[in-house]
Amino acid sequence: MWQRKQTVFLVLAGLLCFATWLFPVATYERAQDSFTFRTSGLWTATGTELTDVAMKVPFHIILSLLGAALLFSGFLYGNRPRQIRFVRGTYVLMLGVIAFLFVTDNSLRAYLQQGGTVISHYGASFYFPLAVIVLAVLAERSIRADEALVKSVDRLR
Repeated sequence: MWQRKQTVFLVLAGLLCFATWLFPVATYERAQDSFTFRTSGLWTATGTELTDVAMKVPFHIILSLLGAALLFSGFLYGNRPRQIRFVRGTYVLMLGVIAFLFVTDNSLRAYLQQGGTVISHYGASFYFPLAVIVLAVLAERSIRADEALVKSVDRLR
């Protein structure tokens, strides 16, 4: 299992999903105030969560489930067509997560701009889902190559 490169891609993608817990999605600066958008909510510089800004999408839960699904799909190597469908499903869901991250970032920026000009910087967790999609696509291509190799060997028998 570990000798296959798609397993390495899937494990890296799963770990990147879990790494979104550690890094901010974006940071906002307004006058002397600083805010951090994490997958679990919007936090002030002192570490208190802004309760009046509720996240519509629980990113930390969804990304954790997608990370677990990507790690689990590495164990489906015995049934490559199912593994391909599973990986494709995870990166399609990840596209939805990226879209909602972008929408949430824009709405948070608009909310914070009510109190003045806001300067925002994207963090690592904003880019990790993009890397997850790239790794999942690479894993899918490698799984397809393995499936084609097995089918060609079966024709020779």
